[in-house]
Amino acid sequence: MKSHLKAYAAPKSWTILRKIRTWILRPHPGAHKLNRSIPIGVLIKQKDQANTTKEAKYIINQKAVMIDGKIVKDIHHQTGFLDTIQIKPDITLRGTLDKKGTLQFITIPTTEANKKICKILGKTTIKNAKMQYNLSDGRNILTTEKYNTGDSLLVEDPPHKIIEHLKFQKGNTVFLTGGRHIGTIATIDDIQENRVWCKTDKNKIETLKKFTLVIGKEKPAIKL
Repeated sequence: MKSHLKAYAAPKSWTILRKIRTWILRPHPGAHKLNRSIPIGVLIKQKDQANTTKEAKYIINQKAVMIDGKIVKDIHHQTGFLDTIQIKPDITLRGTLDKKGTLQFITIPTTEANKKICKILGKTTIKNAKMQYNLSDGRNILTTEKYNTGDSLLVEDPPHKIIEHLKFQKGNTVFLTGGRHIGTIATIDDIQENRVWCKTDKNKIETLKKFTLVIGKEKPAIKL
């Protein structure tokens, strides 16, 4: 597995200085696609916690970095959209997308450090009337509760507990993850098969169901 990639070939969603450097760390494969994630070592340097990869590695080795409540052990570990990142002693971040589709990591309240929204991508019925839900961050959750594909779950990490079920339905708040209106927070106004009409304070937007992520009811459940 290659540990680096050329900076000019890195995804456009990465906020890096392409003409100054030749090589940059490559994230290891994980739940995110390459254009929706960056290596944690790069993020540590972007947030001015380290000047060099060696310094970033030292911080990792001190067990000072967590992603979604788990200690990170590798500077190539990927982090991306919707992940919650903690860098000791006092930095708490979440991955989001701006209106150009660029991956951004914003500061969030420490009260949200263990909260994450995941979209339900699939579900399977298993023994004892339980359902296994396949979530957008690669995890599976078992429960007896009935949810629909396309809904979202607000999860607490750890202990991977479902805090709230956010239905894909009219009136709920969504974050648009693709299309012309990427990065927009809006309210679902109508749903027809795979097409969704949303509204903001100023506009009415038509988009595809696959680009809608439910993030709350009357308002976002977390900061994005």
